[in-house]
Order: sequence, then C-alpha cells, then structure tokens
Amino acid sequence: MGFTVQAACLSHIGNRRANNEDNFFFNDLCMEELHTGTHDPLLWESSLKREVCFAVFDGMGGENYGEQASFSAAAGMRDYLEQPRRFYVSDGKYLGEMAQALNTAVFRRAQELLTSRMGTTMAALYLTPRYAYACNVGDSRVYRLRGSTFAQMSVDHVSPRPQPAGRKAPLIQYLGMDPGEVRMEPCIVKDRLERGDIYLVCSDGLTDMVSNVELSDLLSAEQDPADCAERLLRAALDHGGRDNITLIVCRVDG
Repeated sequence: MGFTVQAACLSHIGNRRANNEDNFFFNDLCMEELHTGTHDPLLWESSLKREVCFAVFDGMGGENYGEQASFSAAAGMRDYLEQPRRFYVSDGKYLGEMAQALNTAVFRRAQELLTSRMGTTMAALYLTPRYAYACNVGDSRVYRLRGSTFAQMSVDHVSPRPQPAGRKAPLIQYLGMDPGEVRMEPCIVKDRLERGDIYLVCSDGLTDMVSNVELSDLLSAEQDPADCAERLLRAALDHGGRDNITLIVCRVDG
C-alpha cells in the first residue's frame, strides 16, 4: 500500500513590504509576476503514485526584479518538469540538472532586462512513491517533522563571515548567477518516506520571524495542512511580518 499526500500553500506580502517578491511551485501552479499573494490556502491531495514537486522562491533585486526572478524560476520549473525525463537519470541528478537549468533561465532573464541585480532562492520538496528529496539554493528552507524530531533538511548558502548586529549574512549561492563564471552547487538530500511525516517548505519571511521551536510546536499541534499553514502565517505576521512570507505544508499518510 502506498502513501497519500495532503499539502497546503500560502503566500503573503507581509506587514511592511510594498510588493511580494516570493513565488512558489505547487503541483504545476505558480503566481504571476506581479501579485500580492494568495487569499486562501491552495490545497492538493492525492495518492503518491507518481512524482510531485513543491517549491518556494524568494526573489531579490529591488524595483520589480525580485518578482521577475522568482517568477522566472517558478515558471521554469513548471516547464522543466513537463519535459520528458530520461529514464536512466537518478532522482538526485535530475534535481541537480533542474537547478542548473533554472539558474541559467534566471540569469538569461536578467540579461534581457539589462540588470545584474536579480536573483532568487529556491527550496524544493520532490516526492516519489518511496522517497522525499530536498533541493535548495540560498536560504529558503525545507524542514521535516517526524514524530517529535524536527530537522532542517536544507542548507543555508550564506557567508560564514561575522556580520554586524541586525544584518543578515549575504547569500553565496542563488539562482541567477552567471553559469560561465560561478559553479552553482545545490544542496540535495534524500529521505525515505514514513507515515506521519510532515514537511515544511518556506521562505525566510517565516523563519526570520518564527523560531524552530515554535515551528515544530505549530506543526505538531495541527494535523490539517491548511489549518497548520494559516497558523504558521499568523505567527509570522504577529511577530512582525517584516518580509514576504511563503510556505508549503505537506503531510504524508498511508
């Protein structure tokens, strides 16, 4: 007997931003370039008989370049996943090739716009009938809650150098880097699925506002992904909501 998956997705402009530079890929859906977010949770539920992908993108660049970057990556992921896949390519290699393709797509879009100030993070959860893969570039994150154990599966690609108080460490990896000059190295982690696993994919608009302890408590307290997503969003807004907030909650049953 296989697994079933329930998932919910929310994106919010936050309390202080004038525009929403985040985007997502939610089982073939993404937001248009200029948007403020989702009004209600997007929902998806199905038996896990085929691969499915969920992802969050956090654009950067000022003006409207952030929205351009995150949309280019989300739409590029949709196009990439629609292409026929070579059957002999492993899941991990497939995700690595996808990340490289999205990096090139965002970089080329920046060239079209005549700007070098454009990029986006990516945090993706790729589910197969037996395994979960986390794939990330930048500081958007993938977490897993299994029983009482809450763990970050992704790796933050940020500078290790000490920063002044109140300043975030700059990214050292993101989608949109010049592929001719920099070798992008996405983090890819493989995880065997277990019944009851809960995965969280999110931008730093959530994790900068809500501690890992509170994230774990909120995920543990609510079984329904949509209700859980709304509680997580409310926590981020109540704690200040300084940035755009985008999150996907995914529960595995079977």
